[in-house]
Amino acid sequence: MIIDNKYTIPYTIPSVYIDGKCRCTALAFVSLAQEMAALHYSSAGLSIPHLQQMDLTWVISKQHFEIYEYPLWLDEMILKTWAQPSKGLMCLRDFEYTYAKGGKKTSIDAAFAEKKEDSQSCAPPRLESESGAKACMRATSCWLILNSKTGRLVKPDEKTMGGLTFNDEHMEGDVLIKIELCENWDIEEHFSPTLLDIDLNSHVNNLNYVRWILSFMSASFCRGKLLRVLDTNFMSSAVYGEKLICRCKQIDEATCIHSIVREADGSDVFRARTEWADEKELSRELQVMA
Repeated sequence: MIIDNKYTIPYTIPSVYIDGKCRCTALAFVSLAQEMAALHYSSAGLSIPHLQQMDLTWVISKQHFEIYEYPLWLDEMILKTWAQPSKGLMCLRDFEYTYAKGGKKTSIDAAFAEKKEDSQSCAPPRLESESGAKACMRATSCWLILNSKTGRLVKPDEKTMGGLTFNDEHMEGDVLIKIELCENWDIEEHFSPTLLDIDLNSHVNNLNYVRWILSFMSASFCRGKLLRVLDTNFMSSAVYGEKLICRCKQIDEATCIHSIVREADGSDVFRARTEWADEKELSRELQVMA
């Protein structure tokens, strides 16, 4: 549904998107953003299959995520995304996740009980946010349109963006940063993308870069922490079977720099910066009735 030129849907946190403490995972936040962008673009006839008919496709350039609270399994959310008017080649898009009214469950038992009641009564999805509730997550991103035959970027025009509505709201500050690389690294893992990592463009799906950098980290550093800020720079596309190196450097008590490069020539594929906080600051404990 489009509300105030924002694509808006209800969403219940599923079991496939939770960690060992029943919290929504950081990768889930990023995955949902990609899905929301795809749904909004598709609603305006701008999905990748639509663009491919014109020898065009979407590619993502940069992202910035700020996570303020991790919802739990079966919490009910309102997810929103919206596009801003393009700036040159850049198509800017923001995201916001909030709790639905009554969406923050008091216990897992209460959540299951409500789920049962809703299924029996065929209750409509909740699209009203909790009164006065702050966002669980805000994010912004920059997308580009690529000519798949020439490899050149294409400036958005009426033909490629005509069906999309816009909202000028945007995260404050210079949030789409350029990430500088480190001179040395704490962790270097060698690996290759598999068939399951490939997307509609026959390249590695951008979610897998985030999954890799969050996988190849120090377990002791991550213990008791949750991701609070994620910045990503997509430098070039990796393909199936290519030999890659995922690198990580802890630069202070809460921050790491990440890089993925090609093993053959060291060329840049992906860069990221992660900032972490005590899990108690960002999440509540799952309550189970005795």
